[in-house]
Formats: sequence, structure tokens, C-alpha cells
Amino acid sequence: MSLQLLGVLLIQKKLKGHINIPSPISEVSTSWTRQYGVQLFLKRDDLIHPIISGNKWRKLSGILANYHKNAYDSITTYGGAYSNHLLATAAACSIQKIPCKAIVRGESPAELNPILKMCRMYGMELEFVTRSKYQKTNRKLGVSDRILFVPEGGACEEGTHGCREILGEVDLSNINQIYVPCGTGTTLAGMAKYLESKNHEAKLNGVQVLKGDGYIENEIDSLYGVTGINIYDHFHCGGYAKTTDDLIFFIQDFMKQTGVLLDPIYNGKMMFAIYKLLDQGFINRGQRILAIHTGGMTGWFGKFNKVSLNE
Repeated sequence: MSLQLLGVLLIQKKLKGHINIPSPISEVSTSWTRQYGVQLFLKRDDLIHPIISGNKWRKLSGILANYHKNAYDSITTYGGAYSNHLLATAAACSIQKIPCKAIVRGESPAELNPILKMCRMYGMELEFVTRSKYQKTNRKLGVSDRILFVPEGGACEEGTHGCREILGEVDLSNINQIYVPCGTGTTLAGMAKYLESKNHEAKLNGVQVLKGDGYIENEIDSLYGVTGINIYDHFHCGGYAKTTDDLIFFIQDFMKQTGVLLDPIYNGKMMFAIYKLLDQGFINRGQRILAIHTGGMTGWFGKFNKVSLNE
């Protein structure tokens, strides 16, 4: 067992009773999975914790293992005003009684939004900086005055360590394809490293949720040395945190058919991509597909929610 994995397991033991690990896997059936003759399995990382859900916990588990190993005094991290990462960090630090602070992109608002209110309720200190200053801030992993600085979104090598364990909880013997949404590429990189270590032949696919041709492909290569992963970069619906009426309708219909709620920023786009790829003939009949639900339900609190819901 690697030291990194041992550290992740120790963190999970510390939070026993707070987190649901391993997360469950269920088969979901819809009109279109039946129409196109595929089996779709959903890894429910959204059920790990109501706030520290999905890949936010996976990344933090590796980062917190590093924190405890080196006995730092506090954690400072970065993010936007609606950042799931900030909220997950606030909750995880509260449970473990770790002082934490957020450097928040943008001017201090007259009233905090629901995400930042919850961060403050968990005891996180909030410091607002202008967007120009934020861009100049060193948002990489680092240490200063015994403070562990965590990158925006938990995007660092330590963040991949916990993400490797996602697939370690799955029997992949009969899985043909794996799909995961990508914002920084950290989760995808961790999963890719796990598959490589096991010489597994399941095809890993990333669904990029922000604009930029080849963005995630370049990120995982430069940050983590991961190459050769299939990444779809044209299902972003206009960009990060952008939606369309078609996407919202799809999420509503998926929930009606399966009882599973998808967020509109990450997992909704991933599942919409799977549907479109089936419809366009890029996924063959008979495939057994594993999709990773990475959580992020607080994404529904964002500004984009002016998109109309279908009655």
C-alpha cells in the first residue's frame, strides 16, 4: 500500500460517521438507455456527504492527508463566490477543527450568497479580493508560516491521490467505458493513474464543462503528466456555469425517470453528453457504461438559475 493511499485511508477513518465511503453504485434505466441498448451504472459520489460531496471530498482527502502528516496550523484556499470547493473545505475543516480561510474572487457583496453564508456558518474566514488581484495571487499548493495553501478547486497532485480511490471501489471487470465531468482535470487524472497502475482496459472519457478546445487535455498533461485520455470538449453548453433550456429539460427528464438529481454545472452536462453520444452513434450498443456522479448539488444555487424550468 502506498503512503499516499495510507494517508487517504487514515483521513477517511478520522471522518468515520461523517462520510459514506465507499459510495454506492446503482444501475439506472431510462428510455434512451433501453432504446440504444446500453447498461448505465452510476457511482453515487454525490452521496458521500450532503455538503462535502463527490470529487470535492476525494480531492480534499489527499490534501488533508498531507496537512495532518506535516502538522500545519491552518488552511487557506481560493475560489469564486459560488465555489463548491470553498464550501466543501469549510465543512471538512469544521469537522476536523482545522482553522480555514478563503480568498474569494470579487468585491465583498452587500449580502452573502447562500454558499458563502454556509462557509461562514462552518467557521471559514472570508477575504474578498478584486478579480485583477485574484488573478495575480499565487493559487498553487504551497506553505507559508505553517499555513497550507490549497489551489482553487483542489487542483494539485495531492488532490489526485484521493481521486484514484474512486475506481478502487468498483468492480471494473465488466465495464467498457467510464465517464466523468471535468472542471480542472484533477479527478480525471487520478482515475487515469489508477487505471494505468492496474493495467485496466476500460476506456476513460472526460466531459469538459468549460469552454476551450483542448483545455483539460493540456491541463492534465502539464500538471499531472497524463496523456492519451479521450476528452469531449464540446458539451459545455456555452461555458462554465452556463446552461441551456435543452440541458435543464434533460436534467428534469432524467430525474423523473431515475429519481436521481444531477447538478447543471458538471454532472448534468456529463450525462447529456452520454445521451448525445449514444444518439449520434459514437457509443455502440451493448456497452456497459460507468458514470461518476461527482456531486455539486449546491450548483443549483448559482446565478444561472434564471433558465426556465419546464412545467
